[in-house]
Amino acid sequence: MKKTAVLLTAALVLSLAAPSVLAAQVDVTGQVETRFEYKKDDSGEYRLNGLTGIKLSPSLAAGDKVRLGIQFETQPDEFDDEDNPTRDFAADHGSMSTTLSRVWLETKGALWHGGPEVTTTIGDKELNWNAWVAHMNTRRGIAVEGLDLGVAKADVFYVWPKDDEDGRPMGIRVGSGILEGVDLSAMAVRRADKFNAAVSAATELHGVRLDGTLALDSARRYAFKVNAAMDAAENLTLKAGFRQMQAGFAPMYPELDEETGYIAPFHPDSDASGFSIGVETVQQGVTLTAEYDQPTNKAVLSAAKTFDVHGHAIEGKYTATIKAGEDVKHELEASTVTNLIPYLQGLGLSGELAVQGSNVEYEVGATYEAPNGMYLGAKYNSDSGAVVSGGLKVSF
Repeated sequence: MKKTAVLLTAALVLSLAAPSVLAAQVDVTGQVETRFEYKKDDSGEYRLNGLTGIKLSPSLAAGDKVRLGIQFETQPDEFDDEDNPTRDFAADHGSMSTTLSRVWLETKGALWHGGPEVTTTIGDKELNWNAWVAHMNTRRGIAVEGLDLGVAKADVFYVWPKDDEDGRPMGIRVGSGILEGVDLSAMAVRRADKFNAAVSAATELHGVRLDGTLALDSARRYAFKVNAAMDAAENLTLKAGFRQMQAGFAPMYPELDEETGYIAPFHPDSDASGFSIGVETVQQGVTLTAEYDQPTNKAVLSAAKTFDVHGHAIEGKYTATIKAGEDVKHELEASTVTNLIPYLQGLGLSGELAVQGSNVEYEVGATYEAPNGMYLGAKYNSDSGAVVSGGLKVSF
C-alpha cells in the first residue's frame, strides 16, 4: 500500500509539471575526446599511449515573462588547463556526478509604468564588468542593466559576500557619449568601507586615436594607462603609450594574468611604470613591426609575409626578441596547407626554428583531418623527439 501511494504521488507530480518541463529549453554543451600518442616516455622508450576525457555542462531555460536559468556541471572534468584529455584510455569510466552550479531568474521590462526597459537578474550572474576593478566572475545577487539616466546608460549590481569578504559588494557601471566623439565609461565598486573606481575615455583627435584609463583602490592609490596611435602615412602606423602604477596599488577585484599574477589591463608581465613605443608598416607585401617596452626593457622586431610558391600560400614570420641581460632570441616559423596529395587533401605543414645564444630548437610537423572526422598528426622536436598522434573529438 505504501509503495502504491508513493507511485501515485510521483505520477501526480509529473503530470502537473509536464507542461512546464516540455516547454523548457534544455541545452547541453561539452566535449568528448580520445587521443593516441606514440612518443618517448620518461625512460626514453617509445610507447603508444591513449588519453580520453569527457566534460558536460547542461543548462535549462524556462518561462516567458520571467525566465528561469539553471546550469549544471559534471565531475570529474577530465581535461587540463590546455584542454587536453587526462584520463588513461584503459582506466574505468567511473561515476559522473552532477553539481548545480548556477541558478538565476531574469526578466526584461520596465521597473515602473512608462519607464525604460531594463534587464533584471536575480541569482547567479557573471560580473566581469571591468578588468581594472570589477572582474568578479560568477556571483550571487541582483543586477539591473540598461538604466537610462538621460545623459548616460547605467548597470548596477548588489551581491552577497563569499569566502572571507567583509561585506556585500555593490557596484555601478556607466557609459556615456554626452561629449561628441568621446566614449566615456566608469566603474565603481564598494564593499563595507572599501571603494574602488576606474574611469576610461577614448576619442580621435586630428587623426590620433587616444584612449586611457585611471583606476583608484581603497587607499586612493592609483594606476593609469594611456595609449595613442596614428596613421602617419599610407601603410605606416605609429603607436605610443605610458603607464604608471603607485606602489601598493591593490584593487579588490582586478583581472589577473593567469601565469604571472600581474594586473592584466595594466601589463601582464610587469607592474613597473614607463613608456612604450611601436611602429608598423607594410612594404612590398611584408608586414614589419618594431616595439619597445621601457618598463620591461624589451624590444620585439618582426617581419611577416605570405609567399606564393607554386600555388601554395606559405605564411612566414621572423621575430627577434631583445631583452637586457639576455641573448637575442631569433624565431622563424612557416606554415601552409597543401592539396598535392590526392588522398590527404588539406594536409597542414609547419616548421619552427628558435635560436638564443647557443640554444637551438626546431620543430617540424604535419596535421590532417580525415573525411570521417578523425585527426592525425606527426611532429618532431629537437628536444623531445618524435610524436605521432591521432584521435577523435566532438564539442557541442
